[in-house]
Amino acid sequence: MTGSDDRFFSRWSGQQARELHARQLYSELVSVNTALPSLVAALRSAAILGIGGSLVMSGDMTLGTLVGFYILAEMFLAPIGRFLEFTDKRRALEIDLQRLEDISRTSEDAVFSRRNPEAESIPTFKGRLQLAGQLELRNVTFGFNKSRPPLIKDFNLVIKPGQRVAVVGPSGSGKSTLARLVSGLYQPWSGEVLFDGHLRDEIPEEVLRRSISMVAQENALFFASLRDNITLWNPAVPDEAIFAATRDACIHDEILLRPQGYATVVEEGGANFSGGQRQRLEIARGLVGNPTVLILDEATSALDAATEEFVDDALRRRGVTCLIVAHRLSTVRDCDEIIVLDKGVEVQRGVHDELIADRDGTYYKLVKSG
Repeated sequence: MTGSDDRFFSRWSGQQARELHARQLYSELVSVNTALPSLVAALRSAAILGIGGSLVMSGDMTLGTLVGFYILAEMFLAPIGRFLEFTDKRRALEIDLQRLEDISRTSEDAVFSRRNPEAESIPTFKGRLQLAGQLELRNVTFGFNKSRPPLIKDFNLVIKPGQRVAVVGPSGSGKSTLARLVSGLYQPWSGEVLFDGHLRDEIPEEVLRRSISMVAQENALFFASLRDNITLWNPAVPDEAIFAATRDACIHDEILLRPQGYATVVEEGGANFSGGQRQRLEIARGLVGNPTVLILDEATSALDAATEEFVDDALRRRGVTCLIVAHRLSTVRDCDEIIVLDKGVEVQRGVHDELIADRDGTYYKLVKSG
């Protein structure tokens, strides 16, 4: 086990201990809240019958008066018991209403305003079907909860067409979040994301979809043929593009070895493929549209060194702009630039030789711990 693994499991075990303690405390409060109405009802009945019985025996109250008082007391105090029973439901309702309010305050995603389904011509940008591949982030800040400090703070990045830039850092440093900001899955709190020098909102959505592709670390394969999984059911994708993508992903020959080839049915989640094969199918899916900007989020973590090098060479031949999020640092040594994140803040930037020379830097520690 490496040093980074030790740190990860230490943080994980500490977080699990805190969660178990919170769950135990919550269970105790729920048990008390559940038992309290019954206890109050029992004490109420015992008090009325005890005091009333003594008054009846002393002749100060008739039995009918006691029965009538007991019934009135039950009718008056029963709603209080029911209120205690519904305390949890009331709190759950408050939380649900807060969530609805949060949703109602959220502005409509700009992607819907950019769509024009009635347009007869194919949307272009500056006369091109695809972007040239320049990517820029200006003072981007983002978090998941505005009541807490942001995860990404004032981040800046410029990638020229065809360049390869890697983002590395310890777990939880915001690497994958940054990839999702570039892909458009997240919207920044502040700052700008630009492509070819223009804001995302200025570019037609269809042009963005033709130009940007992301290969996430989570594999998403569906119960369908290999062809449909790679093209996502787009019949307009030609065979040549499919074969070129699978060759560059180093999976074409393995597909042909199967009796049904590209008609092979993929089980849900890709259960009939190995982890490395699933990852290469994801890479092929990302390449089949011949994008100009490719985002790789731990996309080769399950590949061996030789296969990873083959895929890396294929991406270089394509000349695609690459933003690479990596934990295994052997994959980023020859990138044009390496950015080191720590808690959402850039702490180092440069090429491998420059960063590794700084023995007090985060990059050097990551390399040694990995």
